[in-house]
Amino acid sequence: MRTTVAYTLPRMALLAGLLALANARPAAADEFPLKDGDVWVMAGDSITAQHLHTNYFEAFCYARYPKLTFHFRNSGVGGNKIPDLLARFDYDVAAWKPTAVSVELGMNDKGGFTTEQYIANMDKLVEKIREVKARPIFFTASPVNDGSTMEKLGGNGRLNEYAVALKQFAAEQKAPFADQFHDLIDVWGKNKPRENLANSLAALKNLARDDKLAGVDHLRAFLAEQAKDADAPIALQGDAVHLGPPGQLMMAAALLKDLGAEGFVSDVILDGAAGKVVEARGCTVAAPKVEEGKISFDRLDESIPFPIPDEARAVLPLAPAVLELSRCGLAVTGLKGERYTLSIDGKEVATLTAEELKKGVNLTTYGQGPLAAQGKDVLAAVGAKEGLVGQWRGLSRTASAEKAPQKAKDDLDEMTKKVDEADAKIREAAKPRQRHFELAPAK
Repeated sequence: MRTTVAYTLPRMALLAGLLALANARPAAADEFPLKDGDVWVMAGDSITAQHLHTNYFEAFCYARYPKLTFHFRNSGVGGNKIPDLLARFDYDVAAWKPTAVSVELGMNDKGGFTTEQYIANMDKLVEKIREVKARPIFFTASPVNDGSTMEKLGGNGRLNEYAVALKQFAAEQKAPFADQFHDLIDVWGKNKPRENLANSLAALKNLARDDKLAGVDHLRAFLAEQAKDADAPIALQGDAVHLGPPGQLMMAAALLKDLGAEGFVSDVILDGAAGKVVEARGCTVAAPKVEEGKISFDRLDESIPFPIPDEARAVLPLAPAVLELSRCGLAVTGLKGERYTLSIDGKEVATLTAEELKKGVNLTTYGQGPLAAQGKDVLAAVGAKEGLVGQWRGLSRTASAEKAPQKAKDDLDEMTKKVDEADAKIREAAKPRQRHFELAPAK
């Protein structure tokens, strides 16, 4: 989400051109740049090497595009700048025989390279990417989460310049581009003052677990009231550069949205009085039935919702882009009761009012039940695969050395098979499954 910031008159004259570029959305992509058969290497620094937003990005792709066969490989190294990536490119990127290489660098470059030098280095990297017949994809660096905004850039000044220049460079290269920097800087900056409160509440929750603590009942009552606050403070976790899961879920969503990822999953509208399907898109619905006030049906979606880890779910109120990328709808009209319990495959998911169901709900919102559990299974399978990718990278470096022993090459071949097998497990985890839905009057 971008926010246009009001500037004082003197600064407007100096920054008008920069802001016009910074606040403009990238040109809409004809299609999301993931193709059937792709080997997509995600090259970057320690933020990439955290395996957070990159894993979320990958899990989304498996969830949303189950009919495609593709492979993601993380190539992040702490402290890396573009010259460092160039130095390891052959064994850590090209060795995968990629068809696409996304580049997410700049956080470390900003300390040693002007914007002109950054783009010149990026040009050298693009030449290497195209030499191996791969397509370059450009990601801006994420902002430093230090309270900066576009009005007061502070330590984000150079990253802002990099992002503006990279957008122009990507256009010249006719390559996909995603600008998470300008999507996130104002949202994070405005949230920063409330993070201290969020961290304090988290500490109090830990204290409240101690039954022997004097006054613990009052503390629990206080926390219960805070939990009802619709505008509760949100901590992005981690540090200013390496954010934790909540912040990195926002990063993944910003990148996906800018690249034109498909947000629609499926939608079902039921007539609850007649037990009939009014509309079903992106899915098939079978055996709708109304019996003793209960409504049930079977639903098979063509894809599954955005996998969201439990530890990042608290950020959803601050990150509307996440749910925009996972529109998995259910609406039921003609209900006679006031409140209904939604169960999927026999597991309770939520208690909803008839009015909420009439308007329609997004099933991605709920962190419990089979849909959320399947998303977590996909994330776990992605994490397991990336563990093998890390081992592969070490073997590749050894096997690429001059006079490397044959055993090193054999070990690399064997690990390649294991990584491919792990990819198949992710695809299986993300395979859509028929689910049994039931709406019963709440007790």
